[in-house]
Amino acid sequence: MNNEEYYCLLDKRLRKLKELRESAKTIAAGIIGNTLYKEDLFFTSALDRSVALLDGIVNMLKERNLICVGILVRSQIDNCMRIFAAFIAEDKTAFMDGFIQGKKISDFKDNRGNKMKDIVLRKRLEDYDSQISDVYKKSSGYVHLSDVAFYSSVCAKDNYRIEFSVGLPIREEANEILIEGADAFIHYTLLQYQLLQAVVESKKRVDENSIL
Repeated sequence: MNNEEYYCLLDKRLRKLKELRESAKTIAAGIIGNTLYKEDLFFTSALDRSVALLDGIVNMLKERNLICVGILVRSQIDNCMRIFAAFIAEDKTAFMDGFIQGKKISDFKDNRGNKMKDIVLRKRLEDYDSQISDVYKKSSGYVHLSDVAFYSSVCAKDNYRIEFSVGLPIREEANEILIEGADAFIHYTLLQYQLLQAVVESKKRVDENSIL
């Protein structure tokens, strides 16, 4: 896939990301509703973080910055895991209070008695997305210095030559992976919105009952 083909395919993804950014406003309004609760602070913070990540990945996709795209995909998966933690927390009140106080999510237990470490949240989210562990591991390779960095900076050439690339535009061979990164980010933004929609619907019922 050459760069011209890449930007042609990317255009469709950028339009979708723009739609998702607009949808965040509606979701935020639904979370806040007519009455503000502590839980709303948690969910709106996660939504705001997601929008910031979305803005970032748009720029990185345009710049063809593969490593940053991978990091942002991993961060969006992190968003999904933390929102999910609020749903499965053993003590939801303590969880929300802990969030406001700056405590780690892994300090709290889920409704099965397990500390909510990343591996626990990820495994439980597999019930909703069977690919999450695989994408999590791949995108984590961009967060930590790993073989991903090696293969993005070193390329084998003919006659046993090796080409090093430091600070240069990424090779066109990476364009397919960049598109996959865009699709993954969109996928996990939609998963997050699916989780938050349950919050919106719950808040709507609370607001309706408070009027009666």
